[in-house]
Amino acid sequence: MTTITTGTAAEIIAGFEQTFGAIFDRMKWAEDEIAQARTRHPEQADTLYHSFSLLSGGEASARMGVEAVFRAHAREILERVATGEDTRPGTAVEVVIGLLAAAERAPLSHEGFGLCARLWIAAGLPDHDEFADKLDHIEALHAARLDSEEADARRACRDDSRRLGRIECDGWHHGAQVPCTYIAAA
Repeated sequence: MTTITTGTAAEIIAGFEQTFGAIFDRMKWAEDEIAQARTRHPEQADTLYHSFSLLSGGEASARMGVEAVFRAHAREILERVATGEDTRPGTAVEVVIGLLAAAERAPLSHEGFGLCARLWIAAGLPDHDEFADKLDHIEALHAARLDSEEADARRACRDDSRRLGRIECDGWHHGAQVPCTYIAAA
C-alpha cells in the first residue's frame, strides 16, 4: 500500500491561498473597475456589469498580476464596451507586455521603445523612468511609424474571443434585484 503525504492542513491552505490568491485579487480588481466604469457611464451600466468575462487578459494574463497593470487593461476594455468600440484588439497593456517580453530576448529598436513608452503612458502606468519626456522626442521623429506599428501590434494581440455574446440576465446583480435591461421578457 502506498501512502501519500499531503502536508498539514496549514500547508494545504497556504498552497491554496498562493495558487488562487492572485485569481481572487484580479476578480476583486475587475469588479472594482466595473463599478467605476458604471459610475462614469451610467447609461451603459447594465452592459458593463455583464462585461466581467472580457477582462481575463488572455495570453498576457500571466503577466497581469500587478494591480496597476491589470486595472489599466480592464479600464481600456470597459471603456470600449461603454463607447461601443470593438473589444477584440489588443489593449495598450497587452502590447506593452509583448514588447517587454521581446526586449528580454533582444533590445527594442528606437521605434519599439517609442511604441512601448507611448502605450505605457496611454495605459496610465506609473512613469518611473520618465517615458513621457523621452516619448516627446521619439513622437516628433517617428509619429507616423509609431501609429502604424501600434495598429499592427494591437492586431497581433487581438483576442477574437473577447467580445460580448448574447446577454441574459435574471434580474439579480450581486445578490440584489435590479431592473437590468437584459432581463428576458416574461
